[in-house]
Amino acid sequence: MSIAALKKLTLIGEINEKSAIMEQFQTFGLAHLITLSEQTLDQSTDATIRLREALSYLMSAPLKRRMQIPPESIELSEVIDRVIKNKNGREDVIDEIELMTTRQKELSVWGDFEFPPLNELNQYRVWLYLVPLSKEALLDNVELPWKIINRDHKSIYLVVIAVDEPGAEEVPFPRAHIGPNSLSCLARLKNDALVRLEDLNAERQLLTRWIMSLTLSLNDTINAHELSLAEQLVVDTGDFFVLQSWVPVDSLSAFKAWAEGLPVAYQLEEPAANELPPTLLKNDSFMGGGGEEAVSFFQLPGYRSWDPSIVIFFSFSLFFSMIMADAGYALVLGGILLIFWRKLSGGSETTVRIRNLWLALVAAAFVYGVLVGSYFGIKPSDGTLLSILHVINMDDFSSMMRLSIGAGVLHLVIANSMVAWGRRASLVALSSIGWVLSIGGAFALWLNYMRVTDLDVAGTFSLKVVLAGIVLILLFSGERKLDSVKSSFLQLFDGFAALYGLSKAFGDVLSYMRLFALGLSSASLAVTFNDLAVAARDSVSAGGFILFALIIVLGHGLNFVLGVMSGVIHGLRLNLLEFYNWGVKGEGYPFKAFKKRGE
Repeated sequence: MSIAALKKLTLIGEINEKSAIMEQFQTFGLAHLITLSEQTLDQSTDATIRLREALSYLMSAPLKRRMQIPPESIELSEVIDRVIKNKNGREDVIDEIELMTTRQKELSVWGDFEFPPLNELNQYRVWLYLVPLSKEALLDNVELPWKIINRDHKSIYLVVIAVDEPGAEEVPFPRAHIGPNSLSCLARLKNDALVRLEDLNAERQLLTRWIMSLTLSLNDTINAHELSLAEQLVVDTGDFFVLQSWVPVDSLSAFKAWAEGLPVAYQLEEPAANELPPTLLKNDSFMGGGGEEAVSFFQLPGYRSWDPSIVIFFSFSLFFSMIMADAGYALVLGGILLIFWRKLSGGSETTVRIRNLWLALVAAAFVYGVLVGSYFGIKPSDGTLLSILHVINMDDFSSMMRLSIGAGVLHLVIANSMVAWGRRASLVALSSIGWVLSIGGAFALWLNYMRVTDLDVAGTFSLKVVLAGIVLILLFSGERKLDSVKSSFLQLFDGFAALYGLSKAFGDVLSYMRLFALGLSSASLAVTFNDLAVAARDSVSAGGFILFALIIVLGHGLNFVLGVMSGVIHGLRLNLLEFYNWGVKGEGYPFKAFKKRGE
């Protein structure tokens, strides 16, 4: 639940041992390489691209053969060529089938016929036209031989016989181009194409037995390519080469064990103040993992910032539950999770983290649904255990406003507190403390105002806290060195500029009102669908129960989908926009370990 501390490694080795040492360093697999060479990297990966393409094509096959690893080495390039040839051929055949299906649809209105040879018609030709129904009267002006062979709600299908193509003054309608093939011919060609498609599908299924071999080959190809790129990152200095990388502090013992006995010299040092190491997040797979996925997807914090993953994990779960606001819907979401549990558990680390986040969302939504006393829009009966647990009244708008805004205030206070902790070695941290005091004090002042009718605002402690926070923001928002009168004025100017954030803070806090609004709308819709279902059941004597079931299933299904979508979208928005803007200063880049794939 933190950003891993890194040390800068400088490693020197003999140039004639460069390849062997680099390959062993790739096996070590715990370091992020630093670019030292200024030469342009050779990023050509044609072999890798073809291999990925072939593997992806085989993996998407609906039917697969038993995987096999050949007992002896084989030339996989021939297998890859066959797979790519099959893929391209299959795409061409599918395009042919789609084209012929379209042509059949276009030809069906003209009928099944073939154009006769010219000598049988004394050099006359058959010309086909589409006549809009609105222009049917113009047919009386056509002097050439013509016949209507079909019509529909839009057009008349006209055949004209002439030696040469008639001009627009002779036949004032657009021509229809149907090609040389008749419907019968297209049917035969399409059937031949379907047979070829079956053969290609059978060959594709047969080729799926090489998936395992191609996967292993892909890892070897990628490892060799990344090793080649890594060798271009180091600097060669005559008889030696120099490599630099970032190594996690908790991996130093493993590195020292790796380096022991190798012909290398190395130095470990702390990152310099002007250096920006990569960001390596260290989180528990259960609590912080799901939040880390969101953080990594949106924006990594800088190395000297803090890891918001655990806060986002819990706050996202809370916000999702406040928006869904129904224990019954939470149970449905939990049932869906149960269906996919085994699949998510057997996947990658990312899918396991998503599973754990999903479980947290279900648990939070169920607990909050019990607290608000909503089970598919039904309130528990008085005197029951569930009614005792019903402690939050969503119909009390005042209390729900305080709860929603209070959640927002707490969120932003945590964000600024963590920024202050990260800057604790500098006086700038006091500006973040100022924001904590201003936001928290303003919230306390508003609560007093809501509770007391004739509140003496000027005499409240809350107002003094707000003013103290504003003073801290004004004096310590700038990061200038105060060595002159000019720098002091500029520091003060920075403080006044920072005070413009008061309106932003006000707007961000109010944006958390969406938690109450969306939760109320979800609960109201659930009640409305229940009332509609009961009314339909009671008003229809025959089939009333069917209407009741349809409204319940479709209505609650729609409300459930909307609740999940709103919970995910707005829950992430409050975390990744409002919270992130206040709590994470600076953007980092990911720690990418130089390591071998498949090991």
